[in-house]
Amino acid sequence: MHMTVERVSYLHERKINEFMNTIRHSFRPDIHTEALLIRKAISIVRRGAFSSTWCARDGSALEASLIDEGQEIDVKIAFPDGELKCSCDEVEWCAHKIAIVFFLFARFQSLTEWQHDWQRREVEQMALSISERTPKAWNSALYRLTKPLRELDHGESPNVFVHESSLIDQKVIPLSPFEYEWKPIFELFYRMHLIDAAWDYVHIQLEESNHFTYRQWQVQTWLNEQISKLRSQVQALGKNPRPFETDAFYAALKTDFPGLVLGHKGLFQARLEIYSIMWDFLYRDQASKERELASLRDHDSVDAPFFAAFFYLTQGDEESLRIVAEKAGGELLDHWLPLADKAAEMEEEEALSIIMNTIFPHIGSYFQSIRNSNEGYHFIRKIDGLLEEAAFTEARREELFMVYGAAGVDTFGDFLIERRRFAEWAALMHRFNVPYDGIDPDTLKFVLANDSAAVMPLLHTYAMRFIAEKNRHSYRRAVRLFKNMKAGAKKSGKADFWNRYIDTVREQFRRLRALSEEMEKGNLNL
Repeated sequence: MHMTVERVSYLHERKINEFMNTIRHSFRPDIHTEALLIRKAISIVRRGAFSSTWCARDGSALEASLIDEGQEIDVKIAFPDGELKCSCDEVEWCAHKIAIVFFLFARFQSLTEWQHDWQRREVEQMALSISERTPKAWNSALYRLTKPLRELDHGESPNVFVHESSLIDQKVIPLSPFEYEWKPIFELFYRMHLIDAAWDYVHIQLEESNHFTYRQWQVQTWLNEQISKLRSQVQALGKNPRPFETDAFYAALKTDFPGLVLGHKGLFQARLEIYSIMWDFLYRDQASKERELASLRDHDSVDAPFFAAFFYLTQGDEESLRIVAEKAGGELLDHWLPLADKAAEMEEEEALSIIMNTIFPHIGSYFQSIRNSNEGYHFIRKIDGLLEEAAFTEARREELFMVYGAAGVDTFGDFLIERRRFAEWAALMHRFNVPYDGIDPDTLKFVLANDSAAVMPLLHTYAMRFIAEKNRHSYRRAVRLFKNMKAGAKKSGKADFWNRYIDTVREQFRRLRALSEEMEKGNLNL
């Protein structure tokens, strides 16, 4: 009879089950490299990667071929001794050998159920170890649980990263304490471990890329979600009294928490957000806050002074903030700007002024390092808004617009309009050759209504450009501009000037019949 794969799996079911038990106990789901190997083998089976199979007539052997990373791989399994051979020359288990066992096993059992049982084994072991309710037991179990994120290759796709994180979210559920009052603090411990484990990957994805893409958006969204969940747990814990049994856990958080914010690099804004969430929660009395401040002073991290600055900001201690600012300098804008946002949010004008004066000499050089035009635009808007909040003089704010050049035209234009410096606004549009379509219609209408004479030369330039395009559509656009200019001239009482101007334009372009027709329709004389 013709031998099939199903027949082979039926004949050697016991041996295949032995293989599956060997695989179950040889590979651990909490070891990233081993978990990846199992996942790859399962993927080979599920996507039908085996392009061809051959079975011995007596069912004593099965050979299969597949393409892996562009290379043809041949795998053979022989019965009853269970000899496995693979052309990849791997002596021990490889993904291809595991895959052919899975390939046969899937003929009579659910591979998905086996995978879930295999992954659950480690969680059950952790649940046994976490049955001892101590910070040490929690930290040990949660560190092992989040280890796959620590070992994740930094070049791996964010899809894989998010998937790994969601798997961990599922695995942590059976570890959570049964009692309702213990769940929030356990969740807090878990979120701290999860963020800590993922930090290196998140930092590299968000700060070492040249531009913001969908990949970065995925990672940023994940980080925002974790910080939001951290805040929710802190709020939940803050609403209820603390049982004395939890004292050891809060003490452990005070010991471990600084490692999360000071022990990592990059993404200072996110670390400051975490720090601000935990600050009032962990350091409720002044004595504990002073001890934390003393530890910050003694810490050798570059970031420590900025967390100390946050302390002084929240305490309203401007003099100490000024001392920190003088020592730290203003070169690290990525560190100072989140603090400036906090000061603006708290309406601490004096503290904001100290911060902005510290970074002011370095804003220009920092701006020159920005490569993305959209990021540069938002940076200019942000800085000018903070300078205004800090009550900087208009002259000092204008100094920076000279540094920004063309990138700052929109913001500087709004600055001039707000101060009714319409002639300077029009000159700015001329200076940087801003196209007509680049000006907000409401802005143009506002300037015409308030100082038509200031904008006349600018509108004349745009009208001449439209005429130079020499098509009827552009002529109509030019006529619409002339109508705006006519209304402005009428309002300012310059009818004679306007009639001389429009007659001169009509004479200059009298040979452009289509333009003459549009100007006649427009009834442009006063």
